[in-house]
Amino acid sequence: MMRDHRPQATLDLLKNSTTGSVHRRAIALLKLNMQLQALLPEQPAKHCRVANFRDGILVIECGSSSWGTRLNYDRQTLISALRKEALPSLSTIEIKVNPELAKSTAKKVTYAPIQQRTVSHISAEYLRDVTGIVPEKIKKKLEAIATLLSNSDSTE
Repeated sequence: MMRDHRPQATLDLLKNSTTGSVHRRAIALLKLNMQLQALLPEQPAKHCRVANFRDGILVIECGSSSWGTRLNYDRQTLISALRKEALPSLSTIEIKVNPELAKSTAKKVTYAPIQQRTVSHISAEYLRDVTGIVPEKIKKKLEAIATLLSNSDSTE
């Protein structure tokens, strides 16, 4: 038998190949994950996701064991709700910890670089003028700052 080498539509290829079955399974798990997210409160939903569903067992990944424990408390409620809405064949939920999930949900904090500020020669003079009316301890510190400012101003 000869192979057909004529061009085929991409959707036809997806429907009739192993890639298509993987694609359909991924979409089914995505829909299942969306249903799970809708059932969970906001905080646990951010830290949990559907990993797999096979032979009546729903596998849910959590970012840490503490979220897994919290989800365990609601296991029976989740099973009942999911059986009613999407998975009548669901027999149990298995909870697994995936630390990579916690890393992906962690907020990334970036810090702006520190900008060095310059002070004018006039500001140094104002500091010296103020030293006449402040206590001795503060006077010495202000004079030292004014001297530093004057020195850095003259080196630039």
